[in-house]
Amino acid sequence: MTKSKTYNRKKIVTIFFACLIIFVVLAGRLVYLMVFQSDYYTEKAKELHERERSIKAARGRILDANGTVIADNKTVCTISVIHNQIKDPDKIVEVLCKELDLSEEYVRKRVEKYSAIEKIKSNVDKEIGDAIRAYNLEGVKVDEDYKRYYPYDSLASKVLGFTGGDNQGIIGLEVKYEEYLRGEDGMILTVTDAKGVELDAAGEERVEPIAGNDLYTSLDMNIQSYATQLAKQVMETKEADRVSIIVMNPQNGEIMAMVDVPEFNLNEPYTLQDGTDTTGLTEEKKQELLNGMWRNGCISDTYEPGSTFKIITAAAGLEGGVVTTEDQFSCPGYIMVEDRKIRCHKIAGHGAENFVQATMNSCKPVFMERRRRGGKLKQCGGRILVSWCPR
Repeated sequence: MTKSKTYNRKKIVTIFFACLIIFVVLAGRLVYLMVFQSDYYTEKAKELHERERSIKAARGRILDANGTVIADNKTVCTISVIHNQIKDPDKIVEVLCKELDLSEEYVRKRVEKYSAIEKIKSNVDKEIGDAIRAYNLEGVKVDEDYKRYYPYDSLASKVLGFTGGDNQGIIGLEVKYEEYLRGEDGMILTVTDAKGVELDAAGEERVEPIAGNDLYTSLDMNIQSYATQLAKQVMETKEADRVSIIVMNPQNGEIMAMVDVPEFNLNEPYTLQDGTDTTGLTEEKKQELLNGMWRNGCISDTYEPGSTFKIITAAAGLEGGVVTTEDQFSCPGYIMVEDRKIRCHKIAGHGAENFVQATMNSCKPVFMERRRRGGKLKQCGGRILVSWCPR
């Protein structure tokens, strides 16, 4: 009997110390989690109960040489719904269909979808966004956003380029300087319970967006506008498919205007030009036409020098002394080179003219005659040098 009591006492003591050790281990683990790992698990819990909504950053503006804004931002709204916070889905569907001019089927499908947040429509005018916000519908979020806006519509369209639905640059300066223009998006953080319903007492936490940098260009919109008018006149007069003009500052090479008509409306970049037959167009063919419409021939195509090389010919002749500004020439409208007749652009000819007048007229026979008088060009170290070998 005594032996049995002693045995039972030992078992109780053993169980007691085993339980004590387990308790100490659990208590130590609890202390470790609550004290040493508190920051980590607090952050995890915060992430679990927070809903994130992005705040779009204002894209940097684009300005011309005179400080005129040629690409700006227009405030718009993005309408979204959070399923777990919706209390009156029928009312929400009715209001959104009415204000956004959307079909009931489209809106209801998104309102009833189980997701953290579901976007209904973006790029909504601010006035409409404010009207929806005034209904104070639970589960409907109206967040302000930015949409690119071009005050001059089609002016310098192929130079500036445009942005897509996510406000990211597609072509032109918009995509070339994307990293400087885009800015950094902000965030709205709201605390919710386990069902995803916002806790009013917790409020909202905002991480403010950082606007993009402004881009200053050498373009002068006054010169750009005048050059565009001239290009359109030439295209109409010559019945050309396209006309390109580049205006440069001769002192430093800055581009003051770059025109490649026909241009397109930057505020509606996916609308094909008037007169385009869209009957039976496939998506692939339409995209091909859009790419052609957006293409900037001034920088995408190659050209023969043509009459622009006459500047070098004239400078070489004057510097080498084989011609003077007062030398007299006669242009009959063509010049014979061996057995070939090369015509001037003015078929009737320019008649009697001196070298200055020939330069102003871009007279081909005179410049060919100048070349006959001697002189040659050679290249050295990347520079064009003039050397003379009189004939």
